[in-house]
Amino acid sequence: IILKNVEDNKNMYLGDAPKEHDTKLAYDLFWLMMDWDSRNARGVEPLKEITDAIDGIGSIDEVKSYCLETPEEQSLAKLWKVYTEIDLFDSSKMMICFDGCKLLLEDSAEYTSLTDTGKTKKEAAAELAQKMLKKLGYSDDEVQQKIDNCFAFETEASAFIPSAEVQNSPDYAASVINNYFSYDEFKEMEGGTPVVEKMDQDGYPKADQYMIENVDYLKALDGLLSEDNLALIRDYLIVHTAIEAAGSLDRECYEWKVEYDNTLSGATGILPDEEAFATKVNEELEWPVGKLYSDTYLKAEDKERLTGITDKIMEVYRGMIQDAEFLSDETKTKAIEKLDAMGKGIYYPDDWSLYSCEDLNFASKEDGGMLWDALAAIRAYDLKTKAKESGEPVNRAKWKESPNHINCFNYSRKNTIYINGAICNGDMYNSEMSDDEIYGGIGFVIGHEISHAFDAKGYQFDKDGNMVNWWTDEDLAIFQEKNDKLAAYYNNMHPWEGVDFTGEIMTAEACADMASCKAILRIAAEMDDFDYDRWFRSIAAVHLQKETLQSALDWLTDEHPMHYLRVNCTLQQYDEFLDFYDIKEGDGMYLAPEDRVAIW
Repeated sequence: IILKNVEDNKNMYLGDAPKEHDTKLAYDLFWLMMDWDSRNARGVEPLKEITDAIDGIGSIDEVKSYCLETPEEQSLAKLWKVYTEIDLFDSSKMMICFDGCKLLLEDSAEYTSLTDTGKTKKEAAAELAQKMLKKLGYSDDEVQQKIDNCFAFETEASAFIPSAEVQNSPDYAASVINNYFSYDEFKEMEGGTPVVEKMDQDGYPKADQYMIENVDYLKALDGLLSEDNLALIRDYLIVHTAIEAAGSLDRECYEWKVEYDNTLSGATGILPDEEAFATKVNEELEWPVGKLYSDTYLKAEDKERLTGITDKIMEVYRGMIQDAEFLSDETKTKAIEKLDAMGKGIYYPDDWSLYSCEDLNFASKEDGGMLWDALAAIRAYDLKTKAKESGEPVNRAKWKESPNHINCFNYSRKNTIYINGAICNGDMYNSEMSDDEIYGGIGFVIGHEISHAFDAKGYQFDKDGNMVNWWTDEDLAIFQEKNDKLAAYYNNMHPWEGVDFTGEIMTAEACADMASCKAILRIAAEMDDFDYDRWFRSIAAVHLQKETLQSALDWLTDEHPMHYLRVNCTLQQYDEFLDFYDIKEGDGMYLAPEDRVAIW
């Protein structure tokens, strides 16, 4: 799927330019990325303008002024993050949210106990920063000092940032339910930092309440911004800006950034420019690319067929809920109400006017445009759009992600599943597939996303997407027992000697896989001549993955089980699989009924 998607995306830009404004934005950005003559001629000059300004900061008051006054176009590194999200308790409105700074090691736990993964990330970041800073004209001693200062600031800041394990836990959203504060409370909590003033200046409307995801960081920020930390803060901003900018500059910087990314993933080599930049355009101009992709590849008849498959699987879930012996009638009624209210974003959006970028403009290559300037315009536009949307009611029809992403997901705060077109445009689905293959491919994924409404994360949200408990106390206690058993099941496994899983963060995804398997098995039982062997093998093919050691290490803190476990651990829960392949007690794939952990 990934390889086909890369090829499809590349081919969109190799013909004539589109006539429509938004799709032409994507086309123009692609060719600005391909314009190495201009990129090489400009070199690191635009980056140096930014880092020189940061280097000129001489006091903490000037740090605060820099944070406040630097336009979004030039703000590639920040000491805090502001974003928007649907309100946990009122899914009809958006919340303006605050979070901590970005860490090069990503997981705050790495700063107290460095793992092999953390060491790899640290060395890779230091190497890229060293190359970039030397190219900017710093001496060897200055380069090393700046890198050391950056990590020193991150170490201080990490003490106030939750670990990846905490953030991936199913109850993380519930842990921030008390983090709602008024405008005046926000200003009082920020101390001498200009967080609220910056939001006001960026165009965010004054709100009754704000969600501060990381209260500890906000309270600590004023203390972190001390004169003693001035050099650390300055160098944190310089190092992060240099790393962030590397891929958008000349060829040498771009290849350094590729090497960095390869180290993090364990990959080698470099993709052809056309393939790499087709993917990069998608990261920068999601909706213009999504429209171009849909116009080029997605067909109405496939949307209709996939909608029918989704409706059929949803109907099966109704039966599964009604048959769940551990649920009371009261909770079953609420669960079915949630199922009936579930939104469906299938294949591509029905109304493209919701994603218009008509106010975004930048010069094309033919008109003398430059990549750096186009990306700056996009950053400014994105901030303006985000600030505007934060004061508007939630449009439940608007998709959260464009259809050209290879992805499906359940968005709890809208109680909506999204089945993006790109994941249905390859080995997961095509119009020539048999029903057995479809239900083992995209059908299995659709069932997985539906079941997220009733897993360790989704159960916390009601039919409207509000964080409201709709379970009886007794039913919820039983659900938690079943969830704990599922976590223990994964805790007993070890991917290799001396390494453990954290089952508690994997229960939601594992539960969704197992529930989907049960749902499709119910459909299979009603179909004539259903080919179980083809179906089981299709499930395995969906999760076929070639891993590097580095990417395997990353799975240890991921909420998804490793791919091979998503196949083996899921299928061994069901008699249909064991019976079909004559798997008996004593066989490696056998799991006794009393040891099975499927929640639904």
